[in-house]
Amino acid sequence: MRCGTDRYFSVSIMCSLICCIGFVMLPSSARSSSEDTFFVGNPDTTASGEVNVSGVRLSDDVSFLGFTREGQDAFEPFEDHAVNVPQPSRARQWLHALTEEPHVAGTAQDYKTAIYVRDQLLEMGFSVEIAEYHVLLNYPKKVTARLIHPEEFKIPLRESGFPLDKDSYSETAFPAFHGYGASGKAEGQVIYANYGRVEDFDRLEDLGVAVEGRIILARYGKIFRGLKVKNAQQRGALGVLLYSDPADDGYMKGDIYPIGPFRPDSAIQRGSVQFLSLNPGDPSTPGWASVPGARHIEYSEISEMARIPSLPISYGAARPILKGLAGFEVPQGWQGGLPFAYHTGPGVSEIEIEVVMDYAIRPIWNVIATIKGTETPDRWVMIGNHRDAWTYGAVDPGSGTAAWLEAARAVSEAVKNGWKPRRSLVFASWDGEEYGLLGSTEWGEQFSEKIKEKVVFLINVDSAVAGLDLDLAGVPSLRDFMLQVAADEKDPRQGKSLRSLWVKAQQEKWATSGPVSLSRPEAIFVPQMRSIGSGSDYTVFLDHLGIPVLDVDFRGRYGVYHSLYDNFFWMEKFGDPGFIYHATAARLYTRLLMRASSSEILPFRFSAYGFALKEHLDELKRIIIRKRRLPEGHERLDWTSDFSTMDTVVERFFLTSQSLDRALDKVQGFSRLNRPSLGAINDALARLEQAFTDPTGLPGRDWFRHLIYAPGLTTGYASWPMPGMRQAIEQNRAELFARESLRIAERIQVASEAMEQIQTLLAALRE
Repeated sequence: MRCGTDRYFSVSIMCSLICCIGFVMLPSSARSSSEDTFFVGNPDTTASGEVNVSGVRLSDDVSFLGFTREGQDAFEPFEDHAVNVPQPSRARQWLHALTEEPHVAGTAQDYKTAIYVRDQLLEMGFSVEIAEYHVLLNYPKKVTARLIHPEEFKIPLRESGFPLDKDSYSETAFPAFHGYGASGKAEGQVIYANYGRVEDFDRLEDLGVAVEGRIILARYGKIFRGLKVKNAQQRGALGVLLYSDPADDGYMKGDIYPIGPFRPDSAIQRGSVQFLSLNPGDPSTPGWASVPGARHIEYSEISEMARIPSLPISYGAARPILKGLAGFEVPQGWQGGLPFAYHTGPGVSEIEIEVVMDYAIRPIWNVIATIKGTETPDRWVMIGNHRDAWTYGAVDPGSGTAAWLEAARAVSEAVKNGWKPRRSLVFASWDGEEYGLLGSTEWGEQFSEKIKEKVVFLINVDSAVAGLDLDLAGVPSLRDFMLQVAADEKDPRQGKSLRSLWVKAQQEKWATSGPVSLSRPEAIFVPQMRSIGSGSDYTVFLDHLGIPVLDVDFRGRYGVYHSLYDNFFWMEKFGDPGFIYHATAARLYTRLLMRASSSEILPFRFSAYGFALKEHLDELKRIIIRKRRLPEGHERLDWTSDFSTMDTVVERFFLTSQSLDRALDKVQGFSRLNRPSLGAINDALARLEQAFTDPTGLPGRDWFRHLIYAPGLTTGYASWPMPGMRQAIEQNRAELFARESLRIAERIQVASEAMEQIQTLLAALRE
């Protein structure tokens, strides 16, 4: 068993640390005593600068989560060998091959990437199949935009080329368009709507600025782009232009491409304008899989769809439009980075846009590869990544596919070296993600019952390397497992563990913006992963089926999102010049996959979930307080919110989660386990997340069934924890709040009972 500050502290060092601790955390799942420990103030560090955090191993005699001592001794040499397999040079090779051509979903170039990935996995020894789906996709036939007044100006819908970057001269990439955008022609005056959020349109209405019959210019950011179009459409706009403001990812962030990593003035953010927070997947097969021969509803019958034309443009093209606007000076927070004062409009700026889309049912291709487990082959540990891209996709998603392939190569080498995973490993290469999570959603809908029975958890890989800073999202029951794995990988730049750097970054954010807990008087810092919303292929697994998920990547100075410059040259020069973070990501995925598929007991811990539920309740209470204090003229909450039932069930969950974690920790000390009991325990652990789902779904969007985590109704990407209650608050509906509170409380109660049953099963484990 290896030692050192990156994973363990010796008993003597740990004791000395405990004497000087001043940092609030969740009870450590490594602790064997029943006493709850919290640390208050700032995180303690070791002499090497490592942050001492709860939820990861603190002493040498504690095994990997889910392993007995004997199990870890047998497993560890295989992991040690496997994590040396991923290499920067191989990641570079994968990415170079995957980014040779633009490969929008459903195109011949996209199919070539499916065959390439399939062939690599076959060569590694995987069992591989291609799952084809026939989905509704649109490609641009004609897209034009021009400024009519104050002077005629043809708005460019392609990027400028740079001599250093051959790919920037591509003639095969589609011009700027929106996935699932509407065909149509619109002409009219322009209104600037900031980020195009509901509150932005409300502010325009408060100012007396009419949106109806005009064209909206809004900047990217804050919410999913499809909801910007939806909001404009609902207010009577004729069309929408979306641009990336230099304040958000251009020169106000740093040097622009090709000198630096940020968005130059001709870069265009392509993307889908599907109404993502309502129903992802193929909009022509809502609720059922788009298998070959499936029924598709007509385009005209799809209710939640953009019906006004929209186009993405660059901030260079937006500049003369914004400069021609009159009206009010924009409200505080609306000013962007172009060098003049922004106005709401209207003004002399008039625009004409014309969009002609080619809609058709087209094939997409998922690649599904499997290594069968030995003891429980019908239980799956999954890792998924999409391949399709709006252009070359070096970051999104090529970096993910490259790291994903290196992880596949590592586990295949481990198998050749004699490693035998208990559970099956399933590698999924999804297609059609960019349009609306198509490949993963259709696969999830086709095999929903099988997935709920077999998949124990999913690692989602999207843009694995967009920078140098580890970013973690997922369900709280996987936090401790994720942090234990992150403790075993060093940051290539700083030489410290990824766990230490991540926790330090979270603590710094908390210190400057973390609100005081309403449920505890003392200031409490608990490192939590970001809550899951939507926007990537984990959505069908968590939000629809209740499968535990992790979303793991590196983020940073990435300013060319969905543009022609998201290519191999950008990655090699700015994103990850030595491809060392690609290899680091691959090692993280390898450790996660191998431990989860080899552990005797699944590596879940639930105290973090208990604390997360308390935090989510606190946040809802704070939102209500803010809305009750709104000034005159705003829609204030005037009804009483009753949290008594929720407080009770969350407290029970919190205490039960701690008790279950102590029972699971105790099992870690066993040398051997009663194997006949393991299947029932592991199934109960894996399916506990499903206790939070309700088949009737969320109010107004029944596809989303998880009552704790879902994308915000008005955000699309960002999570709304306890979404039914949050929706009721946002819509000022007291009756909905009462109903959703009871529904969520019932699901939390069911989860608490499931945890108690697991404790009963654990008692029979020791031989």
